[in-house]
Amino acid sequence: MQDNEKIYRVELTNEEYEFIENLMKELCNKFSKMTREEIAKYLKSFYPEQNLNFEKEIRGTVYKVNTYFNKDSEQTILTRLFEIFQK
Repeated sequence: MQDNEKIYRVELTNEEYEFIENLMKELCNKFSKMTREEIAKYLKSFYPEQNLNFEKEIRGTVYKVNTYFNKDSEQTILTRLFEIFQK
C-alpha cells in the first residue's frame, strides 16, 4: 500500500456477505464461459454510453455533454468516484 492510499471498510451482516459471495460466484461462473468481447458487451448492456451523452439548456445556452471511456485505463469508476467525493 502506498502512503497516499486509503482503506475503506464496509461492514456487512453474515447474510449480506453470503449473498454477495454467491452473486460473485455466479457471475464468475458465467464469465468463465464467455469470451472477453462477450463480457464487455454484457457489461456495457447495463451502462449504455448513449445515455450518458445529453444536451442541457441553462439560461439560453445549450451545453452538450459527451462521455468517453478509455479501454486501457487502470482506474475503475469506483476509484474515480471515491476521488471525486473526497475533494
